[in-house]
Amino acid sequence: MSTTTPTTTSGWRWRNLLSRSILHIGLLGWTALVLIPFVLIILLSLRSNADIYTNGLGLGGDLRPGNYEVAWNGGAGTAGMATYFLNSAIVALTSLLVALGVGVTAAYFAIHLSERARKLFLMVFLVATVIPLVLMIVPFYQAFNTLGVVSQPVAVGLVYGALCLPVTILVVHAFFVDFPRELIEAAALDGTGAWRTYLFIVLPLARGPIAAVAMLNLVFVWAEAQLGVILLQSPDSQTVPVGLLSFQGQFTTDLGPLFAGLAIGSIPIMLIYLVFNRQVAKAITVGGFGGR
Repeated sequence: MSTTTPTTTSGWRWRNLLSRSILHIGLLGWTALVLIPFVLIILLSLRSNADIYTNGLGLGGDLRPGNYEVAWNGGAGTAGMATYFLNSAIVALTSLLVALGVGVTAAYFAIHLSERARKLFLMVFLVATVIPLVLMIVPFYQAFNTLGVVSQPVAVGLVYGALCLPVTILVVHAFFVDFPRELIEAAALDGTGAWRTYLFIVLPLARGPIAAVAMLNLVFVWAEAQLGVILLQSPDSQTVPVGLLSFQGQFTTDLGPLFAGLAIGSIPIMLIYLVFNRQVAKAITVGGFGGR
């Protein structure tokens, strides 16, 4: 007994060390796989066209920071990155107001439904998450064309807000299901109405999940281009990803500004994600495993 216990403990430690080493190597490999494309974009954005074609990895040659100025101003017939950023901000703000205003409210009051009605309510939005976006392009364009709101960033923001509702409701509802009912019941005993309880007691305590789902929606809206290409046809109304697609035609013979535009368009959303990455991870965990 005294000779086998240390051997067993040592073997367990070695197996534990080996499994942790394999896990760390896998995580490092995955991190490199994600970061390498962005690093290559940064390197290529500082190169001339000749250097890019002769050195595909973006190493060597003369640095050309002027590519960023060319990309910021845009090519002939484009509105430039400043306009694209402004339009993206309008679309993102409008979509967040719709998704959070409607989605969070619906997610909270759904907890007061009967069990059967609540499951049916959630099932509708769960099914909505698996509908391919490409199937909605033609109906949305016909509706926009009929209403005369093609190339209107606010109208596109309303559409994105509606598309963000399923994720918003599913994630935030998972938090509200576990919300302390004692607080709601105590507020009711004090004579506080349902809406005052929601606005002044529930919402302040739900700031974390709301911020997290807002970040998830912002990442989607900022990068979405399929609907934007169809619904934002005027150069002055285009968002960052839609505008960058026009760069592909403008800078076909000069790839440096094209990569510079890709880098400029990626930086804001990456900075926001770095600030709120913990909230995003919590939202994914709550939405995936916390619901009943």
